[in-house]
Amino acid sequence: MIPFIRNENMKIYKRKRTWVMIAIVLLYVLLQIVNLKTAGSVTASDNWRTQLEQENVQFSKEAAKPDALKIEIAQAEKHIILNQYYLDQNIPPSTNAWSFSVSQVRNIIFAASLISVIIAGEIVAAEFVSGTIKLLLTRSVSRTKIYLSKYVAAILFGLLLSAAGILASILLGGFIFGFDGLADGYFYVKDQAVREVPTLQALLAGYVLNIPFLLIATTLAFMISAAFRSTTFSIVISLLVSLTGFIIAIAMDGWAWTKYFVFSHTDLTPFLYGNPSVDGVTLGFSLVFIVLHLAIMHLMSYPLFIKRDVV
Repeated sequence: MIPFIRNENMKIYKRKRTWVMIAIVLLYVLLQIVNLKTAGSVTASDNWRTQLEQENVQFSKEAAKPDALKIEIAQAEKHIILNQYYLDQNIPPSTNAWSFSVSQVRNIIFAASLISVIIAGEIVAAEFVSGTIKLLLTRSVSRTKIYLSKYVAAILFGLLLSAAGILASILLGGFIFGFDGLADGYFYVKDQAVREVPTLQALLAGYVLNIPFLLIATTLAFMISAAFRSTTFSIVISLLVSLTGFIIAIAMDGWAWTKYFVFSHTDLTPFLYGNPSVDGVTLGFSLVFIVLHLAIMHLMSYPLFIKRDVV
């Protein structure tokens, strides 16, 4: 099984467009650094207390708007509590490589997931379109091994690309913001109170707890790729569903019906570093819901792949 997975990885990384897509993730990280640098929010200024007080006033106004979304109200309240904590504890907020990386984990995994969708969307369908699937089958390899090796290779690509993006954010952020701050704590709001954990723990947890989005998006693309012959169809549909699901999960965060919307469970960080947006939702429920969707997608794609005719 391992040789087949290694072979699939070699196919992925030997393509020039794969490296172009990897460069896009690194470019995204660089653009975020430039954005912070030009915004002047890297280091605390002498009047940082006044700035935080002004921010709290602005957040209070935003939360009081009659048309404010639940997510906007929740985010505003969280920022107010954090800012007040910095004021009370006389902690001037600043940005370093580690805090920057923690803040970008979810965005990096989102970007890596979209690229993984492209890889997974063509990893099976392209074999049938080009006819190379015949070469694999003539090697007395079972279709089950082919199916699993391609799926594992697609997931591994996404995980490695996400890890590379986070590493790049640390290295590039370190050169711009400095590498100091690893010993500092990461502050977050849970149950209307500010709590603190080691920054490295928050970074690693942010990576692990956002992986479900990558799994759902990549598996969706793989399912369509294994079930249909068109690489364009599988990539476009998967990208549209993933993008739409990500946006809806953010915009409708806190609505009761999102309890049954899988993309609302793909960021598990609130269970550790915050509060679930819907009452009654537990970490166990989210994990079971995610696994159930993954299983359903494989139950749909695997039989179609096994029975598909090779022309």
